[in-house]
Amino acid sequence: MRRMREGLGFLGAPSAQRLYCAAAVLFTVWVSATLIVQSVTLFQLDLSVFRDAGSAFSRHLPLYSEDFPTSSGFRFIYPPFAAALFVPMSWLAPALLQIVWAVLNIALVWWVLRICLARLKVDRPDFSAVLLLGPALMLEPVQSNFEFGQINIVLMALVVADCLRAVPRALRGAAIGLAASVKLTPAGFALFLLARRDFRAITTAIAVFLATVAAGFWLRPQDSKWFWVSEFFRDDRAGNHEFSRNQAITGPLARFGLEGTIKDIVWLVAAITVAVVTFWAARRFVRNGEHVVAMGVVALAILLAAPIAVTHHWVYCVILVPLVMAPQYRSWRPFLASAIAVFIIGPHEILESTASPAIWQQIVGSAQFFTAAAVLIAAALVARRRPTGRDDATPPSAEPVLAGVH
Repeated sequence: MRRMREGLGFLGAPSAQRLYCAAAVLFTVWVSATLIVQSVTLFQLDLSVFRDAGSAFSRHLPLYSEDFPTSSGFRFIYPPFAAALFVPMSWLAPALLQIVWAVLNIALVWWVLRICLARLKVDRPDFSAVLLLGPALMLEPVQSNFEFGQINIVLMALVVADCLRAVPRALRGAAIGLAASVKLTPAGFALFLLARRDFRAITTAIAVFLATVAAGFWLRPQDSKWFWVSEFFRDDRAGNHEFSRNQAITGPLARFGLEGTIKDIVWLVAAITVAVVTFWAARRFVRNGEHVVAMGVVALAILLAAPIAVTHHWVYCVILVPLVMAPQYRSWRPFLASAIAVFIIGPHEILESTASPAIWQQIVGSAQFFTAAAVLIAAALVARRRPTGRDDATPPSAEPVLAGVH
């Protein structure tokens, strides 16, 4: 209880802390109930595509041709093995599937918060995760996943399970490999495993991923050939780079008018720089035992450097939320709260309200990109002060780690 009280210490007296806890629980219940009700009334486009793909796979119908049995008018853009994973979705009626999906995703966000809080050594992580669940569910990337019925929260849970060692040692890396079989983004967390020098987990992740590709060729040879030879190399599968929801480096570059070879060169140089800085910072944090921070930094870097990362990909910003409660990072709170506020607001919508946005609108509309970049820069500055001690060292206790970094 002591570390939990320390985490809420900024609220003042114990009576204020109890009032906050009661309000936070009620807020979590309200947000969760709202999302479940919305799952009954909204049409979740992406979830319908997943269900259609599962149905097509089980019925031996094409996955990528014009004969794909789409109920939404949108095509399937994921690997054939992912379609095999989606087969159980076709067993449920669409309305029931949406409710089940909403409940599952709420539970997974809570679990991610819980495992992060446990690794941060916050007391009563189960209850503390309930307190943080409401704000976490309000994050725009999380809201987008519920709006469209996306799968990114499930993939995030798999990644967190591997990175924070919530799975048996022999299986570490398997969850990342499985997540990468659906979307390639989780494969970037090999950078985290490399920073931790967990070469066995990296090998396992690669082996599992290749096994899913092989399984796809065995089960659907023609569809697999098409996907891995043609579809896989299209970086506009999730939308054009100038799409307002694209908050990767490529988004602002395209929206500010860069195009062609110049844009590609700038993106490549920036992406390599992000990767190098992130690996160095993550290595410092890991050696100091700060695995949650290292994982969060790597997550933001992967999304910044990706060819395209629309807002529902950015669910990994959830990892920032439990850091607010960790007493050892209390000096980070103003900075983290500002970053979290940007991810809750989702300023990219300002770009959707005008055909020719002004410069200030472009900047505001790319706020999630700038926020992630600022967090990465701040993390690098903090990592510079970290001792290069042994791996899995005890994390620092309540030190002013962000002093002078705002």
